[in-house]
Amino acid sequence: MILLKMAHLEFEDSYEFEKHVARQCEELGYEVVMPPKNQPGYDIEIIKGKERIAVQVKCYKAKSPIAVLNRFMDFLELPIAASFTSGWLITQSGFGKPSMTLVETERPSNLMLGVSTGKTINWKYDPEGKLSHNNESDEEPSHAKEEDGGTKYFGVFTCKGGVGKTTVAAHLAGAFALMGFDVILLDLDPDKNLRKLFLEDPSSDDNEGPASLYVPPHKRDKMGSTITVLNADQWNERAYPEVKVVICDCSPVLNQNPDHLVEKFDYCVLPTTLNPLGIAKGGDVITRTFAHIRKKNKKAEMFAVVNSYNSAQSYERQNSTLLSMLEKSISQYSQTDPKCQLIHPSYAKIRQSKLLQYWGMHIIDGSPPALAFREVAGRNYPRTDFLQLAGFLQDHTSIMSISELKQ
Repeated sequence: MILLKMAHLEFEDSYEFEKHVARQCEELGYEVVMPPKNQPGYDIEIIKGKERIAVQVKCYKAKSPIAVLNRFMDFLELPIAASFTSGWLITQSGFGKPSMTLVETERPSNLMLGVSTGKTINWKYDPEGKLSHNNESDEEPSHAKEEDGGTKYFGVFTCKGGVGKTTVAAHLAGAFALMGFDVILLDLDPDKNLRKLFLEDPSSDDNEGPASLYVPPHKRDKMGSTITVLNADQWNERAYPEVKVVICDCSPVLNQNPDHLVEKFDYCVLPTTLNPLGIAKGGDVITRTFAHIRKKNKKAEMFAVVNSYNSAQSYERQNSTLLSMLEKSISQYSQTDPKCQLIHPSYAKIRQSKLLQYWGMHIIDGSPPALAFREVAGRNYPRTDFLQLAGFLQDHTSIMSISELKQ
């Protein structure tokens, strides 16, 4: 079915949209080869001279989530994709801030992102500027435009010791800062580790002094963003009108978190790990934490996310077994509270990383505060993972089923 809407074609059938994109590629002078349906990794192959390009086409009505972009980027690095010179990811509804931040930060040279309009393909990421000049005036579909909202509050809780609560809170703030948001981090934990990690002088005894971090822009024509750490009694929403993201590193003693802040939470995040000794207890503590928050906040959407995830193929069986146990525990609880769920690692996870493991060394060696977003060989997995988590929290309702994601 093809609908004409606001001068743009809106497709509801993925096969029809693939054919539409194939015609647009032909108009750009490419020979089109249609592989077997549901070909893993890509949908269309196009050829021009020495160029051989894998094209993946997504017919989503909502913006394509960053998980789809990550999967396609991973595909382009696989040996089975070695014969392709590059890859195009084409959608009909555009890409969210997390996706655009990722590509504009890492600048992959073998990737292009485009939005297929009724006329042509509007290029959103074209690292060499090969095709962007052809359609700079094209307008993206209106339903894909960014919408400004009010201040969003995030609470990061612990389900048990050592799951990385403070690290997750800080780097989730870093992901939103990369996306162009000024972020307030509220340090509700009595240990005040978050403040220590953002102080210019970590040896200072000043518990009220400024603690902040400037996150440089990933594009030259943009301004950077700030992360500012405050105590609960220092936060005044009217004093920071430019701030749209507030992330609370919550106290592990649940009753010590101020009720007036807990009532504001739009999203609550509970990092957890997959390990045999703690998995059963972890599921029980997660659901009890969900229940505690729900008594004070009726609107918050609450998520458990897997932290320190070992993505090596050799651990696939163990991960699957432990994840099934955790899913079962949380899914039983979510039958009575559907706003609580486990984020499946296919959608968002925080992988094991030495950069995260040793984050905080600056308070030992005296170097300036920094996040674990330093690039290694042009990539940074913590940055990618936290952008993906931020994207999920921003727009998780648009995430498709796991089976669709794996196509």
